Amino acid sequence: MESYTPPTGALPWIETLARLPVATVVLTMAVCLVARLGIAPFHNRFARFLSNLLDAVIYAGILVYLIIRPYIAQPFYIPSGSMLPTLQVGDVVIVGKFNYRLSQPKRFDIVVFRAPDWALEPWQTPGKTDFVKRLIGLPGDVIEVRAGEGLYLNGKLIKEPYLNGIPQYSMKIINGWVYTYDDFGNIYKGGENTKHAPVLDEEERLMVLRTPSQPIPPGKYLMLGDNRNDSSDSHHWGLLDAKRVVGKALFVLWPPSRIGPANRTELPKVE
Repeated sequence: MESYTPPTGALPWIETLARLPVATVVLTMAVCLVARLGIAPFHNRFARFLSNLLDAVIYAGILVYLIIRPYIAQPFYIPSGSMLPTLQVGDVVIVGKFNYRLSQPKRFDIVVFRAPDWALEPWQTPGKTDFVKRLIGLPGDVIEVRAGEGLYLNGKLIKEPYLNGIPQYSMKIINGWVYTYDDFGNIYKGGENTKHAPVLDEEERLMVLRTPSQPIPPGKYLMLGDNRNDSSDSHHWGLLDAKRVVGKALFVLWPPSRIGPANRTELPKVE
């Protein structure tokens, strides 16, 4: 299970403001507009100051919450170590939402997406929790992970310089399910409404061990954390529906010592 680190210092305010519901924003702007109309007849210095302040709140609300956040970009707080060493706990990354309106996500992009409900921990809110992982597998890719070796893409071992250690589990994709297994005979599966469930049926267990990994189905992605051995990702809860993608992690905004691109290492070369 991934550890969770809540934001500290000024970050809780940033996180709260970034995630304000649209209804709350619209109501706030409506109140400001009513107040603005109410002080319009007055012409003293304080009334002018208050009028300008309310105008700024209204225009900022429209720009940030009704245009920039839903269509262009949004900050995202990194609460866990699943993407170490690429993204650190406490990083605030800017997520571009416009990128994938012009093109499809690319292999090895760092992607923010709305997490499936069955992937969540008890403290996370169904339907409102976003995850950040690396897009490893596209539709049609044949992906296999071999413990102690690494990730095989379409039959070739891929060098992944961004990893925080070689994976210590093996993984296959069969019939749209993601199966993981180890040297101790434990086999687990993840998929629709299923998270890291033990496979106990002997026939299914033999099928997993004997069947080669299969192509990722259309409309699905394989999402894995860079901290491969300590990440709640597709190897636990299955393939991601492409419709859940929110945007692309572009760069780290906070803390100042970490400002820079989200992807900081050379990406694997794939023919």
